[in-house]
Amino acid sequence: MAKVMLAHPLFLSKSPVEQQLSSPYFPLGLLYLASYVREAGHEVTIFDGTFAADESAFVEQLATDRPDIVGISALMPTRDMAITLAGIASEHGAVVAFGGPDPTADPGFYLQHESIDLVVHHEGEQTMVRLLELLDQQALDLEVLRAEPGVAYRSDGLVVVNEPREPLADLDALPRPARDLIDMDRYLDSWQESSGYSSITIATTRGCPYGCEWCQDAVHGPEFRQRSPESVAAEAKDLADTYGVDRLRMVDDVEGIDRSWFEAWRDASVANGTVVPFEPLNKIEITDLPLLDVQDSL
Repeated sequence: MAKVMLAHPLFLSKSPVEQQLSSPYFPLGLLYLASYVREAGHEVTIFDGTFAADESAFVEQLATDRPDIVGISALMPTRDMAITLAGIASEHGAVVAFGGPDPTADPGFYLQHESIDLVVHHEGEQTMVRLLELLDQQALDLEVLRAEPGVAYRSDGLVVVNEPREPLADLDALPRPARDLIDMDRYLDSWQESSGYSSITIATTRGCPYGCEWCQDAVHGPEFRQRSPESVAAEAKDLADTYGVDRLRMVDDVEGIDRSWFEAWRDASVANGTVVPFEPLNKIEITDLPLLDVQDSL
């Protein structure tokens, strides 16, 4: 089976802003992708640059893992480092695929770099598994890519962006993020040292419930989908039992979540004996007293 390395190109050592914040975020999107790819039967590793000294750690892991394809997630602030890692991966003979919010918004910017072979735009789980299947079949070529949704590539000097793949409908069916592939203790210790408590990220939705005309196309698209409260409560229990976290940090836009969902999550958490306080990624601006009661009771 094809081997994939997924790379998180954020180095705290090279980001004074992130050092000042002192609350590094787990690469949750890559962890979801890793678990999905692993469940499909492929070998997957993660290079997490968060606590690495510099790019030499990436070189060392490439030499050890020897992946067939390297998938690099990029945000606008990590563009330069992501492209640097792409050059290193290409020199090691790997196929290089980019994904994440910035490549989804502007695949042409990344594909102007010869070291980047593909951009996986929008949700990446199904597309990455398909690319690995094509690698196994030695059939990853332009003719095949023309029929594959969810990818962008170069053809005769032009950038071709195929239609997005249909988003995953049942979020409860997704395997849990592969948190075992990164140094979780290092993250939790960092949070504890800077904030006085440990916190871990959790995702409960995909897509946006609003559909604002001015908003750029997001990775998960406009189709708002939500995990069941029971699924989230079960994951929260697992996180509490495994890592003993003090809080959960929801990475969703909580203003788009109906209050009845929060109430059902509270009830499911009480039922399974795990009540962990949560904090939103952004400040809650739209709320009411009953919702604050729910937040306080979790």
